[in-house]
Amino acid sequence: MLREQWLLLLETPVYILFILGEMLISSIQHTKTYSTKDTLTNLMCTFLNLGLDVLMRGFTLAALVFAFGFAPFHIENPILYWAILFLGQDLMYYLLHLVDHYSRLFWAVHVTHHSSEKFNFTVAIRSSVFQPLYRFVYYMPLAFCGFQPLDILFMYAICQTYGFFVHTEKVGKLGFLEWFLVTPSHHRVHHAKNPIYLDKNMGMVLIVWDRIFGTFQEETEKPVFGLTTPLKTGSPSEVIFGEWAKLFQDLKKPLPWKLKWKYIWNPPGWSHDKSTLTSNEIRESLGIRDRAGA
Repeated sequence: MLREQWLLLLETPVYILFILGEMLISSIQHTKTYSTKDTLTNLMCTFLNLGLDVLMRGFTLAALVFAFGFAPFHIENPILYWAILFLGQDLMYYLLHLVDHYSRLFWAVHVTHHSSEKFNFTVAIRSSVFQPLYRFVYYMPLAFCGFQPLDILFMYAICQTYGFFVHTEKVGKLGFLEWFLVTPSHHRVHHAKNPIYLDKNMGMVLIVWDRIFGTFQEETEKPVFGLTTPLKTGSPSEVIFGEWAKLFQDLKKPLPWKLKWKYIWNPPGWSHDKSTLTSNEIRESLGIRDRAGA
């Protein structure tokens, strides 16, 4: 835990400096990158997420220790150990992120992070409040592969630190780095509601997973940020619970449970009568070829 605490102490003033610097640039350029209400909402979400994360920490560690107890092998070489842990952690985050976008139950949690119509460094801390309740499940396979639970949590914290710096409009494309790293350009795509950009670029540090699994999309047009159905008020309750309310409304429809289960588990936007569309269906209706498939 001590390593995570030191990382938090080191990164917090850096975050503050980058946020203040971006605010200053935004003011000079008159780009309206920030708003007071949006920034306060972002701060609220990160505090709630951190609080729940602290409450879940003991359970998370217990689950990882349990899986570690069944590890059939251990990597002795420290360089190989940390390199594979990084790749494994980043891949498992990609899978977590993919499920968050392609299953409505988990999208109801993750949608909070995408609900801002701004894109700046504070959006990075507009955390998916309830994600700590299930995130550990995705990292149990790493513990089963012989990685120490505390090392897994530390690597996760490092990758999350990287993720902060890609939430900005102030950095253009970064040349050859675009081929293998998640860059601000790639992540602008991820947060945009342009049909061509929906549910793309899921990686945290490496963009290679998106290239391999067909969820990559280059930034080719100006991103428009926010949700396809904008928030009505942007109140804290709507930001955190808005999608849950919509899901419960769909479940109250007089439909067979076979269809209700699909409202829970199918991608966001799925509907039995096509009254709402998934991201793939939106692209198909517009004649946009979807590399991710149907």
